[in-house]
Amino acid sequence: MRIETGKIKTYCRLILIAVIAFSTLSCIRNADSGHPASDIRLALMVKRADNNWYQLLIKGFETRCRELDVQYLILDNRMDSNLTLSDIDTLISRKVNGVAIAIPEQKMSWIIVNRIFEAGLPVVSLNYKLIDKQDRQVAPHIGIDYIKAGIAAGHWIAERIREKNILTDPSISFGIADLYSKSVLEIQQWSENVKTALLKDIPTLNSDRFYRINSPVNDAAGAMITMQRLLSEHPNITYWIIYAGSSDEINGALLALGQVGMEKYSLSLSIEARTTGNNSLPETNPNRAVILVDTYNQGLKAAELLYRNAKGKVAIPSRTYSSYRLMK
Repeated sequence: MRIETGKIKTYCRLILIAVIAFSTLSCIRNADSGHPASDIRLALMVKRADNNWYQLLIKGFETRCRELDVQYLILDNRMDSNLTLSDIDTLISRKVNGVAIAIPEQKMSWIIVNRIFEAGLPVVSLNYKLIDKQDRQVAPHIGIDYIKAGIAAGHWIAERIREKNILTDPSISFGIADLYSKSVLEIQQWSENVKTALLKDIPTLNSDRFYRINSPVNDAAGAMITMQRLLSEHPNITYWIIYAGSSDEINGALLALGQVGMEKYSLSLSIEARTTGNNSLPETNPNRAVILVDTYNQGLKAAELLYRNAKGKVAIPSRTYSSYRLMK
């Protein structure tokens, strides 16, 4: 039997790549902090460790844990609710003293909460709340005030509409694309309050200008398809105003507009992560704004609250609002 040397080398390379990838993933999912003096062990569970939002969250959590001299674990659930449940069992076996969690699927959070509560683990949710079957908050939470953020976004869009004479210029036929998420309560609140603020600021604006369409959060490809659909269904619209719960969605929507030469004929606003020290956009675009959320400090706060609870039995507040800024 002949064995080609080239194929053997290729197979070896593939095996080596697989081993490296597995090792890297294992490190990400089970990053332990060494042997600090404290016996307290805290855990952070994120849904996407490859995403800037959660990378900053992890960095903040790690920083505060090191400052407090406590052990910590970081687990990446990779947008998988089943993996989340499995990882909770891992945390229980590791005897952690508290868990901060950014859930992959909010509608499934009641199952995750039940597992955590059965184990008697203190928990705090990050970004999106942990809810029961009736959509009621069931655990302490750290995140921005999505209602106020939505109102701020609506004010900004209203100012741009007036500034650009979009409503009064007869040559402009405009539509407002609300990239709405049915699966996340906070994004629903955000979307509803953007619209409410807009209608309040501009009484002559009609509700029929709004086109609400479901778009999964952080899904650029899905948002591009959604925007392509709107463009196809409403070819008479020459100017689009778009708001969404993530910059990924806005990027996807703008890509769809760019495909038909309409990217310059748009206003957009989304939510994304930035540390406190970085309050500027990577590119200057007068037609684009973002709600910058300080997820780094969310990570700091989560570690601090869990530590105080583990060390001194200090109750974790039901809701802790984190900072954000509207940047344009």
